[in-house]
Amino acid sequence: MKASPRFLLPLAGAAVLAVAVLAVLLWPEPSVPPSEEPPPVAAPVPVAEGTAATRAPQPPPRQPERAASAEPSVAAPAPEEPRRATVVPIQPGDIVPEPESPNPLPQVNDPIEPEKPQTARWKLGKTERITSLLEKDVARLEQEREAAGARGDSAERQRLDILIQRHKERVQKLKEEMQQLSLEAEREPPEQ
Repeated sequence: MKASPRFLLPLAGAAVLAVAVLAVLLWPEPSVPPSEEPPPVAAPVPVAEGTAATRAPQPPPRQPERAASAEPSVAAPAPEEPRRATVVPIQPGDIVPEPESPNPLPQVNDPIEPEKPQTARWKLGKTERITSLLEKDVARLEQEREAAGARGDSAERQRLDILIQRHKERVQKLKEEMQQLSLEAEREPPEQ
């Protein structure tokens, strides 16, 4: 019987998982049982009477907890000491930062300026800017069209012709709009 290739990977994974489970269950017990005696407690060191009152009593060492399960426990890595911040001495001229407070005051933002009215003069300026950018774009596209014609790329030349035509129509509409806006801008009262 031939197994389908799409079942091979899941079957191989199941086999590896089964071997891992069996290895964990059948793993031999350690040959040396853990000692049942508590570790020796250090004898207290005699301290002078004046320092005994200022020093806090040290708690006795903790007894290790024993697992009730029959499975051997994996030795835990030694606990790392908590990382401490690097303390740099303050030099003359250093500015000491203020400690962060848990509830800082809300930041006061600058007031938002009200939007300026979109007058005919404003619209005229924006329209002139858009028109000049479109005219530059038309000039660039015409250069690209000539380069495509020199290469003999008729499809690119045709695409650029259509794009140039659309840009020129848009420029013409914007120029008509500029004429109307310039008349309206002349009738507007001067800006204050």
